[in-house]
Amino acid sequence: MDNVIDIKRLWLIFKKNMVMMVVCGIALAGIAFGFSKFIIQPEYSSSVALLVNRKPDENTAAQLQNQQADVQMINTYKDIITRPVILNSVVKNLTTTQKQLIKKAQPATYKTLADGTRIVDKKAKSAEYKIVDSKYDKSEINRSTLSKNISISNQQDSQIFTVNVTLKNSQLARDSANEIAKVFKQKISSIMSVSNVSVVSKATNNKTPVSPNIKLFTLVGLIVGIFVGFVLGLIKELSDRTVKDINYLTDELGLINLGQINFIGKIKSVDKVVNNDSKSNEEFSRSRSKRRI
Repeated sequence: MDNVIDIKRLWLIFKKNMVMMVVCGIALAGIAFGFSKFIIQPEYSSSVALLVNRKPDENTAAQLQNQQADVQMINTYKDIITRPVILNSVVKNLTTTQKQLIKKAQPATYKTLADGTRIVDKKAKSAEYKIVDSKYDKSEINRSTLSKNISISNQQDSQIFTVNVTLKNSQLARDSANEIAKVFKQKISSIMSVSNVSVVSKATNNKTPVSPNIKLFTLVGLIVGIFVGFVLGLIKELSDRTVKDINYLTDELGLINLGQINFIGKIKSVDKVVNNDSKSNEEFSRSRSKRRI
């Protein structure tokens, strides 16, 4: 049988399988919603903004190319931040016990007596520290994971760039971003000719997940479900080998058309049908006889 489908037939298939398409769409949309809501672990993002002031360049020609230089410098900062020289220190600071300074060391002070003798006025005091426990376990973060989840961006013609960290823990993302800024500020002066690094805005704990996008997942599930329902209806139509056109019998198979039998509904009793036919014939005969009279 010819399985070529025209637009009209596609529309008929669409109308015929409308219910199945809607059911499949709702079912897959529900599955996608549940999968993205309860199975996929959400990820959180936190950002810290840094301002870098480079040493002034006396070359006038170089100053005319600030836009290109800024872009190149941002790419350089990105490479430095994602290198072990920065990330190893970040991970170490987050996962090991730290000694935090409470009071700075104070040198001894002296006073001179009338005879010129110097005596100690105040004794020197050593710095005071306190032990701070590690914020996170080593299993929660490592250099490889942190490196893959860092993105750096900046606005055109701007020395401010943003370090964005995306992780599955919102607090860890915030602390990682702030620690990256802290370590970068400490070490960049020894790596490059940078005179000053300032933190424009610190990272905050953003409890709204950036992924997965539940609405997008649900919409995609709905569209895919409708498409699956249509494909199933199309397959059902193509696999249907029943004769739908009399021309196929006469033209393709070369058979003779002896007539057509109209559709007859379900018959409960053959005798009832025969009696109804006989009654209708009697009534017809009576009406003819009356006309003759």
